[in-house]
Amino acid sequence: MPGSFGVAAPASAQDNELRQLREQAEAASEALEAATEEYVERQDAVAAAQEELIGILHDLQGVESDLREMREPLAQLASTLYQQPAGGNVLATLATGTLEEDLQVQSYAGKIAEDNEILIQDAADLREEQIELASQAQELQTETQLEEVELAAEVEDLREQSEESTEELTQELERLGLDPGTYMAAAECDSDRAVDAEGYANGLLPQSSLCQLYDDDKYLRADAAVDFLELNLRYVEDFGENICITSAYRDLPNQHRVYGEVAPGFAAVPGTSNHGLGQAIDLGCGIQNYQSERWLWMQENGADFGWIHPAWAKSSPFEPWHWEYTR
Repeated sequence: MPGSFGVAAPASAQDNELRQLREQAEAASEALEAATEEYVERQDAVAAAQEELIGILHDLQGVESDLREMREPLAQLASTLYQQPAGGNVLATLATGTLEEDLQVQSYAGKIAEDNEILIQDAADLREEQIELASQAQELQTETQLEEVELAAEVEDLREQSEESTEELTQELERLGLDPGTYMAAAECDSDRAVDAEGYANGLLPQSSLCQLYDDDKYLRADAAVDFLELNLRYVEDFGENICITSAYRDLPNQHRVYGEVAPGFAAVPGTSNHGLGQAIDLGCGIQNYQSERWLWMQENGADFGWIHPAWAKSSPFEPWHWEYTR
C-alpha cells in the first residue's frame, strides 16, 4: 500500500482529517484508473467488433451479389415455363413431333422445372441469410456504439470525482499551510518498494527501490523516503517551509566524485557510505549548524520517523548536517 504513515507520534485530528481526504483522493484516482483501463479494453473490443462487422457486411455484399446473378436465370425460366405470346402452355407448343421427340421435350421441360425449383429455393435461402446478416450488422453496430458511449460517460464522471477529491485535499493542505506537492510525494511513494534493494551493492540500488523527494534530483530508499517526507510535513507545520536537502542517495560514481573532492577522512570510502544505501541524508538551512534551533528540532522529532544524528557524526568526523535512517 502506498505510503507508510504508521509513525510513533500520535495522530492529531488534523492528521486524521488529512488522511481521510488523501484516502478519498486515492480511491477516486484508483477508480478512475480502473475505469480508464476498462475503457481502453472496451475500445479494443469495439475495434474487434468493428472488424467482425466489416466481415459481416462483406458477406452481406456477397449474398446480395449472388441474388442479383440469380435474378436473370430465374426470370428466363419463368418466361420459358409460364409465358407465351399466345398465352398457351409451353409443353403443348413444343410437343408437335414424334412420340420420342415429345418425350424428350417433356423431359427437358421437367428438368427446367426442377432447376427452377432449386434456384427458387437457393434464392429464398440467400434472402433469409441476407436478412439475418443485415440484422446482425445492425445489432452489433448499435451495441458497440452504445457500450462505448456509456463507458466514456462513466470515465468522465469518475474523472470529475477524482478532480473534486484532489481539489478538496489540495485546498485543505493550502489552508493548513502545507505544500500539496510535498504531501502527495509521501502518499505516492510505496515503502514496500524498499525490498527491491535487497541483494544490491552499495551505490548500485535499482531505481525501483527508490522514491523521489520534493527536490527533483534527490532520492532515498523507499521506506526511508516515506518516513522522511512524513517528518518534513511536521517540519513544514512548525517552520512554514521544507527541510533543505543538500545530499541524499549517492550512486557509486557520485561517491567517487565526493571522495575525490574532499580531504581524506571527510568522506566515506566509495562503496561503504550509508548514502549509497539510500539511508542517509545531508540537511541545510540551519540544520547543519550544531545545536541550532532547527538542529535541535531535528534531534527532537527525527527519531519519531526513524531519522537520527549518529554519534560518530558529533566527533569523527564532525558532520552536524548528516542524518541516518535506522528503521
